Amino acid sequence: MALAEVLTSSITGLIAETIKSEIAGNIKISKPRFGSFVRVDSPENEISVFAIVFNVITNPPDSVHKPSALGLTRDQLRVEQPHIFALLKTEVHAQIVGYLDWQTKAIYQHLPPQPPEVHDFLYTATVDEVMKLSSEFEFLRLLNGVTSVPPDELMAASVREAARARAADIATPAEAEAISTAYLIEAGRAISQLFRSDYERMLSIVRKIKPANVG
Repeated sequence: MALAEVLTSSITGLIAETIKSEIAGNIKISKPRFGSFVRVDSPENEISVFAIVFNVITNPPDSVHKPSALGLTRDQLRVEQPHIFALLKTEVHAQIVGYLDWQTKAIYQHLPPQPPEVHDFLYTATVDEVMKLSSEFEFLRLLNGVTSVPPDELMAASVREAARARAADIATPAEAEAISTAYLIEAGRAISQLFRSDYERMLSIVRKIKPANVG
């Protein structure tokens, strides 16, 4: 099921609007996680473009319909003013990090030859796609160029999502934890090489890829 529809695209990134669905009279929107991997199938170009979500923004559709504080819970709003949720739109902003060539069936960890087309659909990347795309760490270099959010947070989140994918289909929690930890160690080594000239930054990102509980 498609999460969103592309509104703006370039070789380096895209903006897509989430697709609303109605379940039992309630408007539902599936929002991707920060740092998660998504895919846009582009039949016209015969490629599937992969990107990493760096922002999810919910706004009114125009300058006229601005939300205001009403002092009601979400359940109360659904009963008393359900139209409010229909008026909001949610945009997904993502950095492109690779693509699948439909002819060769190969996944490449660099920018695609063409951007996705406007009105192409955006999907959650499969576990297998995430594993292939994150088997090496070139995607971190592309994420490092994102300026609209802290890139260190984005890189750490994407590594956590890649580790999460590797543990997704593992039978026991202990095995899943071991596989996830092994990947995080590998990622930590790659990050230490990428930022070897900036020790403090490197250390900060490594700490974030498996943060400890506070409190």
